[in-house]
Amino acid sequence: MGKLIIPKTYVQNVEAPLVFLAGPIRSAPNWQDKAIEILLSQNSDLVVASPKRDVRDKISQYIAIGDNNHFLRQRAWERYYLDIASKTGAILFWLPEEEEHNCEKVYGAMTRVEIGQWMTNYRYNRFVRFCVGSDGKFPEMHTIDFDLQMDAPDKKVYSSLEETCAEAVRLACQKS
Repeated sequence: MGKLIIPKTYVQNVEAPLVFLAGPIRSAPNWQDKAIEILLSQNSDLVVASPKRDVRDKISQYIAIGDNNHFLRQRAWERYYLDIASKTGAILFWLPEEEEHNCEKVYGAMTRVEIGQWMTNYRYNRFVRFCVGSDGKFPEMHTIDFDLQMDAPDKKVYSSLEETCAEAVRLACQKS
């Protein structure tokens, strides 16, 4: 049965393929719960790491038990699981349209940093595992498309969450 790792849980041995859900949380639609359902329906042995703490009751049955005091902050948790997913699983970037505007914070700010980091990592190491999908309405998506063409020309931007999840499962389950 699949597992879900939420912040700031440390699971010592992640033996199944790990998919990290990277993308906006604040002001975004709840795409994470939908992605978890899709991923686990495509491969029930996956482990999914989601930086979104709140999950619907239907998803809560998958939450993994671990050490909740291992990481000093959520960002350390994120970096730890992003690194694992990039090597032995997959980082799934989903870039949806902003659902509710918040003038106090740039929508998807950390997501933009992360996708830039992983594109650059991929440019120098083609073994980095990540995929990107968007509904096409994410701010500056045309710039992200351009950068992907420059740094990861073999990466396709998927237009649905279902297609992006399928690619993440393919990447996560491929042999090294």
